[in-house]
Order: sequence, then structure tokens, then C-alpha cells
Amino acid sequence: MGLLIYAAVFIGAFALFCALVLKKQRRVVSESDFSTAGRSLSAPQVSWVIIGTLVGGVSTIGTVQSAYDHGISAWIFTLGSGISCFILGCFFAAALRREQVTTVSELLGRYFGRNFQYYCSIFNSCGMFIHIVAQYLAAMAILNAVFHFSLPISLMITMVLMGVFVISGGISSAGMVGKIKFFLLYAIMTVSAGIALIKGGGFTGILSQLPNNINFLDFFSGGIERTVTDIISMITGVLSTQIYLQAIFSAKTVREARNGAFLTAIVIPPVGILGIIVGLYLRANYPELEGNSAQALPFFLQHTLPPALAAFCSAVLLLAVLGTGAGLILGVTTNMYMDGIRRMFTKEPEHSLSILRLCTLAVLALSGAVVLAGFSTTILRWSYLSMGFRGASVFAGLCIVVFTRQKKFSIMVRGCLYLLPICYFILAVL
Repeated sequence: MGLLIYAAVFIGAFALFCALVLKKQRRVVSESDFSTAGRSLSAPQVSWVIIGTLVGGVSTIGTVQSAYDHGISAWIFTLGSGISCFILGCFFAAALRREQVTTVSELLGRYFGRNFQYYCSIFNSCGMFIHIVAQYLAAMAILNAVFHFSLPISLMITMVLMGVFVISGGISSAGMVGKIKFFLLYAIMTVSAGIALIKGGGFTGILSQLPNNINFLDFFSGGIERTVTDIISMITGVLSTQIYLQAIFSAKTVREARNGAFLTAIVIPPVGILGIIVGLYLRANYPELEGNSAQALPFFLQHTLPPALAAFCSAVLLLAVLGTGAGLILGVTTNMYMDGIRRMFTKEPEHSLSILRLCTLAVLALSGAVVLAGFSTTILRWSYLSMGFRGASVFAGLCIVVFTRQKKFSIMVRGCLYLLPICYFILAVL
């Protein structure tokens, strides 16, 4: 009976999430609506789109896991996310919004030529594609844990759910997913941190019970160089990722774009702090999780909440993973259409919205095929390349455009921009 209630609550909660997202479908009638919401997003809506992709399993499950293993250095991801969005609002949002483009590759193409537009679009999309596959695997793991589905069934359900989140309303749906994710994840992490503090006797009590062989309060426990490198990678990666910049392109005005970035910068870092509290509590009280710390947050929810509430929280975690995957799929789809298919037409094609949705299906099918073919293990070993690919292909050119505003650049500058992604790949592999 307990398992039946758990499954029923899980399914019911997710059906509700899907219904809320599908409400956006009737408002999408054109390519512009799908890709940039007709450039009508307010500051909070811009923030929801960014949060919908940036805040997911890494910000919650990953942060709790890292805090369990290493302590407060687990804050690097959410802190880096906040710093990235602050820099985005300060230096990039106004310039990007004024350009009236749909993809960051399109913007760079205006300054460095069409060939570079297609070149950096390919590398940027590859970086996002790697993370899409990772989101598939995470979502499938949750479905398998709840329903014990086989791999093909879990894969099919994941594809359908991600498809619903993207195809139904494009970037507007991404914003709705982000809004739902943010409030529910914040509630879950706040309640979890509160329970941990009460059970652990406050933060001081938790610290007093931690093992002495690791300094859990050392933010640079992985080394100063590595910590700084990780934060820089986060900053360059976020400022180079299509879906985050697409939110800026979709803003109603420059002011809304800038304020949306600032709002995101304020609200993301506290999620990491809440996750750290939970992770440290678990390390102090459940040393048996060592070696299997990836299950730390699910373990905490199952052992501290009633079955029905734990099921609801599991559904929210699945939503977080799928929302991140859906946002990345939207970014790849937009690149694919605007930097590839769209250039085959002299004017906007008659059925542009249908073509965009077909591109989305193609990305869904291709990423699903990679998982089904069993290449996922290799790709996950290379997942750290994802942010680097995006940064190497976009960030340098974007900084040159935003801070110099020149229209012509030397062959040497163009050549360096072409070489950066290749050099990064070679160095990372070596």
C-alpha cells in the first residue's frame, strides 16, 4: 500500500506540472514566439528561463553529495552561477539585448563572419548535447528507482516528458518550468535544511559531530588553483551558453534583461547553502553513505518525510532534471534552426514553427539514440568538457564584441578564435 501511494502521488504531481506547462502552448503561434517569446519577457520571466536550466540536479542532489564528501566547497557551483549572472547583468545584458538576435552565434557572425557563426554554433551545441545525455541518465535513474522500469521504457518516458516541456511552448514553457522548479526546490531545500538543523542541534551541533580527518569548512579544500579554475569555468560557461543568453535576447527591454540577470544572481546561491547544511548533517550522522553519497539527498527525503511527501519531492527532483535537459534541448534546437536550416531560405519559411518543433524531435531522438546505443558512459567521462567547449567557442569572441564594439578584426584575431575550441579539446583530452 505504501508503494502504491508513493507511485500515485508521484504520477499525480508530475501530471500537474505537465498541465501547467501545456497552458503555454496556445500562446505560441510563430517562430519568434517559440524561440524568444516575441521579445516580451519581464525581468522575473527572464530569471525563470535561466533558473529553469541552470538550477537542477547539480544545484540540489550534486551539492548535497559534494558537501557530504568535501564540505562547504560544494558551494562552488551555485556561487559560480550567481557570480556569472551578476556579471551577465553588469556587462553583457544591455549589449546583447540591443543586438536583436536569436542566437549568440548569430551575434558573433555579424562581427567575425558567417563561417565563424556556423563554426562556434557547432561547438556550442556539442557542449550542450553532452549535458543533455547526462540529464537523460539522471531522469532515467529516478524513474527506475520509483517504478523499476527497464532502460527502454525509462528512456521513452524521459523523451516524452522532455518533449512536452520544449515542444509545447518553447522558451515560454522553459520559463514556466523554471518558475515551478524554483519555488518547489526552494521549499524542499528549506524544509530539508530546517529538519537537518533541528535534528542536528543547530549548525554548531552538526559541526561538532563531523569527523576530524577532513576540514569541512575549508572552501578551498580542493586547492586554491582548482577552486578558482572551477569558478572561472562556471563563469565562462554560463556566459557562453545559448539558452541563458536566449533568455536575455527574449527580454522586453534592456532594463528587463539586466534586472532578470540580477534577480537570478541573488536567488541561486542560497540554494547551495541549504544543500550544504543537509550534506554536512548526513555526514555527521550517516557515515555509511560514504562511497554512495550520490544518494544522499534522496536518502534524506525518504528517511525524514512521510511517503506521500517524499514521493512529491522525488517528482520535483525529476522535474528539475527534465527542466535542465529541456532547456539545453531548446538551446541546441535554436542553434540548429537559426544557424543551419534557416539560412537555406531567403525569407522566413511558411511553416517555421513546425520546422522548429521537428528540430526539437530530432535532437530528442539523437540524444536518446546515444543513450540506447550504450555510448553514455564514455560521454559522461567527458562531461567536464561541456562548459569548456561553450566557453572556448564563444566567450572570447563575445568579450571582444561587447567591450570593443569594432566591426572589423584582423586575420590573426579571427584565426585565434577558430583555434581556441580545438586547442581546448586537445589540452583537455591530454
